[in-house]
Amino acid sequence: PESGAPKTVAQAAVAALNGDANQSRLGYTDAFGLIALREKIAEHYREKYSLPADKEVGTDRIVVTTGSSGGFLLAFTACFDAGDVIAVASSGYPCYRNIGGALGLELANVPINEEFKLTANELRKEIDERKASGKKRISGVILSSPSNPTGAMLSVQELKDMCELCEKEGVRFLSDEIYHGISYDEEAATALSFSSTAIVINSFSKYYSMSGWRLGWMVLPPDLVDPINTLQQNMFINAPTISQTAAIQCWEPETIAELETHVAKYRKSREFILKQMDSISEIPSKNIAPADGGFYVYIDLGEELVCREKGLGSTEMCRMLLEEKGVAFTPGTDFEDPSGNLGDRRFRISYAGGTTVVADA
Repeated sequence: PESGAPKTVAQAAVAALNGDANQSRLGYTDAFGLIALREKIAEHYREKYSLPADKEVGTDRIVVTTGSSGGFLLAFTACFDAGDVIAVASSGYPCYRNIGGALGLELANVPINEEFKLTANELRKEIDERKASGKKRISGVILSSPSNPTGAMLSVQELKDMCELCEKEGVRFLSDEIYHGISYDEEAATALSFSSTAIVINSFSKYYSMSGWRLGWMVLPPDLVDPINTLQQNMFINAPTISQTAAIQCWEPETIAELETHVAKYRKSREFILKQMDSISEIPSKNIAPADGGFYVYIDLGEELVCREKGLGSTEMCRMLLEEKGVAFTPGTDFEDPSGNLGDRRFRISYAGGTTVVADA
């Protein structure tokens, strides 16, 4: 995001560095992170999501990670073996594919629906087709809601259906909730409301505007607490102590007030972009993802506006815009199923850079 870390967070970091010898030592923490930070995260789930008593999150199930990327690596390593199949949305965050591939996992790229979503309906179809054809079963599914790149967000019922399907079929659900806090019409729901086996992954990078601090967290089901603890100790030891110390301030009223001004800017930028896209008659509204949350608008040019024979698709369009106008859009080749041809039809606009930047672009 254009905005840096909240003022209270930055001040806490400075205070920790300038404190007395005991305060500024900033040595190792518990592998799962500072208990004070985990208590804040647990309180966040109680207050924001109103979880029922049987779904409440204890600090023993929270692990503070080195960004959400550290969480993905820990979760994939703990849950899957080389050769296992994990499902990802055909339009999705590329690191899911890259980390999975590096660990020897096989990927099932599940086509998204007309609303740019991967729901239980699409996953059910993939599961059934694999059963019928004798292919390997799906061991896990990872998806983000709101999504990068599409901005599409599962409804409460859609998330509930996904959780229920995964539990019924023995599929481990990794719910990437990194863009929670940045939604525009409805609040995002958490998989913790509906599942006792899902892993929830979140980060301080997006809503909390702390991308370079490399800090995130996971909420684990009980059966993964010990395996993740072992992996964390050997892979990372602990997340950065200075970042953990500062992040304790993230839920203070002054901090939340500042963060909500960021969301207001994202909302304004989103409205500006969608209005501009609405004025381009060549791109029908059905080709524009709903942008329910996050800070992206994802667009499909359609076959009519690309000429593959001459290499004129979204990749070349993005290259020309960058080189000739200094405007950076991201081609769909970063996000789409590499076995398909939609990557050179689609592109992503990010409006994390602020309202002025968006208007100038």
